[in-house]
Amino acid sequence: MTVHTQIRADDVRRSYAKWAGHYDFTFALFGRRYIRKIVRRLNRELHGHRVLDVGTGTGLSLPYFAPDCSVTGIDLSANMLARAHKRVARKGLANVEALLEMDASHLDFLDAAFDSVMATFVMSVVPDPAKVLSEISRVTRPGGRVYLFNHFRAEEDETLLALVERKIAPASRKIGFHSDFSREQLDLEACDLQMIDEDSFGPLGMFTLLTLQKPA
Repeated sequence: MTVHTQIRADDVRRSYAKWAGHYDFTFALFGRRYIRKIVRRLNRELHGHRVLDVGTGTGLSLPYFAPDCSVTGIDLSANMLARAHKRVARKGLANVEALLEMDASHLDFLDAAFDSVMATFVMSVVPDPAKVLSEISRVTRPGGRVYLFNHFRAEEDETLLALVERKIAPASRKIGFHSDFSREQLDLEACDLQMIDEDSFGPLGMFTLLTLQKPA
């Protein structure tokens, strides 16, 4: 599916520069509990200790990682990362190895650098989700897992959710995400990742957690 308006990296930076100051008091009201569940699942299933948190934002996820995880967080927004640095210092999160300003479509890491990768609310805000997932696959070790949590376009075109998605889709560049983002845009097969689980979250099942694995 082709989305209505192509998002650019500058659109994302501009949007999240505005969001950064109140992100934890708006989005976090409903997003935090889902992030906590996903990180706790990752902690249970992790085979190794190296974790990459793509789109870490203000660092909402960081306090929930197990102490023996070595966590690297990246984000395109310097404003969001500034909040994440403060969170790490305030909570004394010694297991957070680095917080880096980085474009997820061009990850500055070696191949197979991480045991697990998590990306929450990321795929619908990047210009090229297939490229981002390809990069995530590259830096995930063979046998490692990838956790994608996102809103995907409703499968049924006549549902209320689908109607809302189509209504706000033309404003993608202004709001900083695609409301009508389709999972087909991920191109899992091309990224050499296998789907091993899928769970729905939230009202009307509007959020989905895809658990993927890189073949050993």
